[in-house]
Amino acid sequence: MNTRSIAEIVADARALGTVAEKAQFLKANNSKELRNILILTYDGRFTFDLPTTPPPYRPSVVNESHGLLYREARKLSYFVNEMKDGENLDRVRKEALFIQMLEAVDKDDALLLLRMLSKEPYPDLPVEAIHEAFGPIIQSPIVVSTKKRLRGRPKK
Repeated sequence: MNTRSIAEIVADARALGTVAEKAQFLKANNSKELRNILILTYDGRFTFDLPTTPPPYRPSVVNESHGLLYREARKLSYFVNEMKDGENLDRVRKEALFIQMLEAVDKDDALLLLRMLSKEPYPDLPVEAIHEAFGPIIQSPIVVSTKKRLRGRPKK
């Protein structure tokens, strides 16, 4: 049996109906890496010492790479301004490490990391479900905009 990727866990939780079902599913698939990625995505206290735009990278084509984010997730503290782990690294080195991480992990996990970097929480995975599953781990939640962006010029 293959290890479920963190992106698969998040996608399956988002597909469930109620907050209680989502919380129960997250709790059943609990891991330190999943909690850390959810915290860095949903909590406004943490900022990244990386550009918010997606870097140029080549998505992984390896079929068995969807468990690698569990190993690579320990490097996430290098990129967070509020953590001391990456203070000795210059910004260019941090960007290179992040691009290497994106190229090593599964393509869906890479998209999850890019969403985390741009601080775009999922509207269909509310903070309440995360709190019900793991306790109050998100202290300063980011407000999720459910308003659809319209195309074209605004009407007068």
